[in-house]
Amino acid sequence: MIDVFETLDEVRGAWEASVVAIGNFDGMHIGHQAIFEEAVEEAKRRGAKAVALTFEPHPEEFFRPQSSPARLSPPPHKFELMGRYGIDAVVALPFDADFSQHSPQDFVEKILFHGLNARHVVVGRDFRFGHRRAGDVQSLEEIGRPLGMTRNVARWVEWDGEKVSSTRIRQALEAGEMEAAQTMLGRAHRLYGEVVHGEERGRKLGFPTANMKVIEMAIPPVGVYATTFGRAGEKHWRAITNIGHRPTFGGGELTVETFVLEEEVDEELDLYGDEVELDVYRRVRGEKKFESPRELVAQIEKDVAWVREFFEREGYGS
Repeated sequence: MIDVFETLDEVRGAWEASVVAIGNFDGMHIGHQAIFEEAVEEAKRRGAKAVALTFEPHPEEFFRPQSSPARLSPPPHKFELMGRYGIDAVVALPFDADFSQHSPQDFVEKILFHGLNARHVVVGRDFRFGHRRAGDVQSLEEIGRPLGMTRNVARWVEWDGEKVSSTRIRQALEAGEMEAAQTMLGRAHRLYGEVVHGEERGRKLGFPTANMKVIEMAIPPVGVYATTFGRAGEKHWRAITNIGHRPTFGGGELTVETFVLEEEVDEELDLYGDEVELDVYRRVRGEKKFESPRELVAQIEKDVAWVREFFEREGYGS
């Protein structure tokens, strides 16, 4: 379990020296992973702690709450991923009006050097900081040098000729391009939530499903998907998931319903109230209204066959 600190007071005395990776890190994609890889290697070389500095809420959520983009990896799941990539501790400082007023000089001296005992900092090429984003990688070096604090700019990670970014990943998700999103994330896009009671239509059709209430985050467009599904932190089962409004039955609010394909799993899947995870691998098809339940069942059988073949061919979720 990774240590998470929410104030500089909590950090005091936790370590003598640190190498700090700074960013919002929404998505924890392969570009972020390159920053962590460099920070972890440098921390080992120096005998220091590898620390990720991030902010809650995301600054865009603070300044533009009505138009900020949906999260790809909400906390605490983002912090869990940081631990997976070798980070020793996370400092998630509250971002508010007072924090936004820090000058670049104050940010480096008070927060990084004195607050986190940072002796080396790793950032991305487009890193900006301080009031009105006045600081950049050059000023970070200039302010840190007299303190004996060094910095490095992590390598720029590209895919398909362009920089990998959270924005590109959201665009891929919005288009249902799960393979592109997976490549840039370095893993399948994961949804988190709780299993809740549904209308049990799937059970009546012979395909009992777990109805998932997803926490607020980026969700792929309506359609049918090849997924894996399971309790948080436990084994995932191969599954097929419908994200949609059930137009065949008159429509309604968005639902995320998953049918597990593993034969050894009990049909009932007593998961009500459990925290679960859903990894989304491929989009099988879009949402469609069928003329009858019988026609819907026939299509579900085809979808299930497609997903089974996909997992066998690609070896995902095994």
